[in-house]
Amino acid sequence: MTSPTDHAGSVQRRLLGLLLIPLALLLAGGILLDYTIVIRPIPAAYDQALVNAALGIAAHVEVDANGHVTADLSQQADTLLRSDRYDAVYYLVSGPDGGYLAGDRDLPVAPGDPRKPTYRDTEFRGDPIRVASDRVPTAAGVVTVSVAETLHKRERARRRVLVSLVGTDLLQLGATLLLAWIGVRYGLRPLRALRDQIAARSARDLAPLDLAPVPGEVRPLVRALNRLLATVREAAEAQQRFLADAAHQLRTPLGGIQAQLELLAHDPGAAPLRDRVRALHEGSRRAAHTANQLLALARAEPSAVVAGDIRPVDLKALVTDAVATQFDRALAAHQDLGAETEPVHVAASDWLLRELLANLLDNALAYTQAGGHVTVRCGADGAGAFLEVEDNGPGIPPALRGRVRERFYRLPGSRGNGCGLGLAIVDGIARLYGAELGIDEGADGRGTRVRVRFAHRLA
Repeated sequence: MTSPTDHAGSVQRRLLGLLLIPLALLLAGGILLDYTIVIRPIPAAYDQALVNAALGIAAHVEVDANGHVTADLSQQADTLLRSDRYDAVYYLVSGPDGGYLAGDRDLPVAPGDPRKPTYRDTEFRGDPIRVASDRVPTAAGVVTVSVAETLHKRERARRRVLVSLVGTDLLQLGATLLLAWIGVRYGLRPLRALRDQIAARSARDLAPLDLAPVPGEVRPLVRALNRLLATVREAAEAQQRFLADAAHQLRTPLGGIQAQLELLAHDPGAAPLRDRVRALHEGSRRAAHTANQLLALARAEPSAVVAGDIRPVDLKALVTDAVATQFDRALAAHQDLGAETEPVHVAASDWLLRELLANLLDNALAYTQAGGHVTVRCGADGAGAFLEVEDNGPGIPPALRGRVRERFYRLPGSRGNGCGLGLAIVDGIARLYGAELGIDEGADGRGTRVRVRFAHRLA
């Protein structure tokens, strides 16, 4: 699984974040600039329409022979002037003396330069309006024509332009980010391939990473990783050689000591010391067994196992060999040792699985009473392959089944002279291959059944 820290530190998110901030600022600046450029001409266009309407009304202003000024708009012209889908339209025609001639009384007039149209924002009949006033010279004097309208069209035009600009710019931003995301994701494919290549490896695979698909910017990092892997691989191989040499150097003298003690025990001249010789022989045997277990525990560490040790292992043949090796011991202890096997293969180290099974069998035979039975099984079920040893000995209390996996832990009052490393070795080897170690009761609720279940099996 991927943690939140991984997402926060991902290159892809950083690149997209670095692109998003300037693009958002550009979007805001673009909207402001476009709004300013596009919105500014709209009020001027509507103001010009008002002036044009005022000029149209001025065409109806007449001065008679007596100098009287009139502004007679027909009903049809008045209706046409006031017809507007969105706004209410008002007009007022004032004579040279400011008196009322036509239109809407009390309509405010836009003051200003009499030589050009003037404009004013005010209120009329409770609504905000825009007024345009034009002064028309006549024989009787200057006639003022004012035309006003409410602001609905103007506000609607502003909203439509703003929505259009924002929508278009947001669409462009989204398309840009999508293209940037696709480009960044495609550009980071080699890094993801490298990540998957590393994630797919086990702790034992120390082969160098392939440099061919790696981008040039990351190659120094991969070269450094390869150097580190080579160093670890050399250290693991050196550790393997040391452990093999140590095992050989320990077994040889301890085996010689045991052989000499066995001979001494049968020497008639050593009869007075026979009990002490036998005690020394038993002590040397226990020392050899403990040394072998410590070496096996060290060799089961992930750092001591290299990928070259992994190969298909036939569990059926493994069980057959282990039972044959321990058969004489079981016979001497009056124990029934048997096997129930099915053909099944797993990918592992042959000698490590032999060590695992040897420790399970050693524990079962050591703690099972005379006349008891020990059964070794291997096979496969829906969950994968398994290797199992079952006995009808004293068993392990449920509360202590977790502790017996600890190094040097022995059950209180248990028989035998073990040092509490057997199940610790089994647990370490099982975890090394991602297997599950289960400790349960045996058949009929008696004894112990230890099962190592491998998640994957080979056909």
